[in-house]
Amino acid sequence: MFQDGWEETITANTVLRAADAGEGCLLQIHPLAVSGNLIELVQAETTIGREVTCGLCLPDSSVSRRHALIERIDDQYQITDLGSTNGICVNECRLQSAVLSPGDRIQIGGFIFKFLSTNHIETQYHEAVYSMMTRDGLTGTLNKRSFLDIIGREFHRAVHRHVPLSLILFDIDHFKSVNDTHGHLAGDEVLQEIGHRIGGCVAEHDVFARYGGEEFAILLAGVPLAEACLLAETCRSEVERKAFTTCCGELPITISVGVADMTQLPQHDAASQLVQAADMKLYEAKHGGRNRVCS
Repeated sequence: MFQDGWEETITANTVLRAADAGEGCLLQIHPLAVSGNLIELVQAETTIGREVTCGLCLPDSSVSRRHALIERIDDQYQITDLGSTNGICVNECRLQSAVLSPGDRIQIGGFIFKFLSTNHIETQYHEAVYSMMTRDGLTGTLNKRSFLDIIGREFHRAVHRHVPLSLILFDIDHFKSVNDTHGHLAGDEVLQEIGHRIGGCVAEHDVFARYGGEEFAILLAGVPLAEACLLAETCRSEVERKAFTTCCGELPITISVGVADMTQLPQHDAASQLVQAADMKLYEAKHGGRNRVCS
């Protein structure tokens, strides 16, 4: 997903030109755009949709032909749904219309943008780019690159200080069927809700990351295996507790979970050993019937 050097494709001069012109901007954060991810709102009105005649064309089936309108009213920008099939979300709330504030997160079909204002736009841009480098644009969790950096540091710390380190790996049961049956927009909504629900279960100092397509990781520094298993069961139960609301209606979702800690490793050579151990337990959970925790 991340490509080295992609943030270099939009220079500070580009951002400054937008600010000098007194215009707001949209920064595309999902799907990750390697180039051209900063869109200047130079017109009084910008129509967003699948039609090539739209000011911002998003060629995806989850986007309606004329999906939304962003208009500049005095010094403010307002976004309005144009009767689209899938609606618009601002800061993950479905709305008919909203006045945009700096940093607002806008979802249109399968695309997610961040709104940048004319005030301190260069600072906002670089802050947003840093977030895009470290976090998954869809779920808001840490991305795999950040996770691998952190687990490497925490693994060596645990070895040298002889402190516990546990890892939870889980993935969404039958997620391919969700995408195949209900479409990728519904799948994206499931992934986003997973981020919300599990994010509410973990502590602020825990490391919660999207590890792969439908696979997530929770790294627990200083936490022994028994305690990690309790959290894993809490996460599993929270996902199963209530059906997920999607564009295709309510969907029952479950997860399979594997848990491992440092005591299960034959030797403490690399953080990848802990990942492999948790992955083996996840494999057991999936092949043991899914919707369960194995440790």
